[in-house]
Amino acid sequence: MILKALPYLLIILPIIGFFFTPEPAGSVNSEGKQAIADGAYFLFTIPWQGKAISIIIGAIWLLLRSNKDEDN
Repeated sequence: MILKALPYLLIILPIIGFFFTPEPAGSVNSEGKQAIADGAYFLFTIPWQGKAISIIIGAIWLLLRSNKDEDN
């Protein structure tokens, strides 16, 4: 499930990060949820060059996935 949402997160979170910088997440009970929170925080706080690369990777991922779906 997370792999289907990951390209969208790679695009959306850096765009939001251009305008908003959140504070680090507090302690979360589950390690899986903490990893997701840490990843989201990372995408919010990377420099603009990293955000641009993240957006490009997400867009390419979506384009390749849509081309693969059209072939089948």
